[in-house]
Amino acid sequence: MRKTWELIRPTFVLVVVCAVISGLLALTYNLAGVAELANAGYSEEQLAEYAASALPQADRLEQVEAESENPDLKFVYKAANGVGMAVVLNVKGYDSTRMVIMYGFDPEGVMQGLSVISDNETPGIGKKVIADTEYLAQYAGLTEADLNSAVDAVSGATKTSDGIRTGARAAFEVFAELSGEVLGS
Repeated sequence: MRKTWELIRPTFVLVVVCAVISGLLALTYNLAGVAELANAGYSEEQLAEYAASALPQADRLEQVEAESENPDLKFVYKAANGVGMAVVLNVKGYDSTRMVIMYGFDPEGVMQGLSVISDNETPGIGKKVIADTEYLAQYAGLTEADLNSAVDAVSGATKTSDGIRTGARAAFEVFAELSGEVLGS
């Protein structure tokens, strides 16, 4: 029996040490508020950068807590100077990990622009669409009715460009759903 314990004891000690360390790590994670920071949105600098393309007339974006039926909605922002709102959506492009895109709207529901926050699209193909400022600028000034006829897919990167357009369609739906609550109209 004693010989068996001597064989098992190092494993038992290692399991106990790992359990204690895991518990302390979880406690530190929760006390430090890391979970809340991960869900808090973006910093002021990041918002200014994204808003420059998505909602250029906005002086500053403020996060708004709003409920939507769209499962891809990550965040809703309101322009502090009242020029509109922005929605951040998870959008499926070519890569299954999805793109995160901010779409900006004026109070009348006209899209002011968009900003691709993150993506894992194919280098040299999908990334070209995301880096193509002329292509992305086509979204500025569009209404929901204009969306299908005004923006074409990019040849060779149709999944990425279709994903951006599908995300824009979803963004128009979220705008219609939440604009009264967010903008007070």
